[in-house]
Amino acid sequence: MNYIKNAYKYPYITDLINNGGGLNIEYIYQLGVVTIAFDEGGTIWEGKREYDSIEALLDDAEAGIKKWADEHW
Repeated sequence: MNYIKNAYKYPYITDLINNGGGLNIEYIYQLGVVTIAFDEGGTIWEGKREYDSIEALLDDAEAGIKKWADEHW
């Protein structure tokens, strides 16, 4: 399994991935960007349809995962 070693910018994404969860980023033409974060229990965060950049998507995912973690961990 690949682990993220530098958790400086995205600590919640890093923690999620390093503990068996994931961040799925796809582009589906009809839907735009489809992004979800998940753990063993299922989806914990869903992204917006469009982002200006990958960095904006990752920043949004970090904030969404943090919010979920604060409520559930």
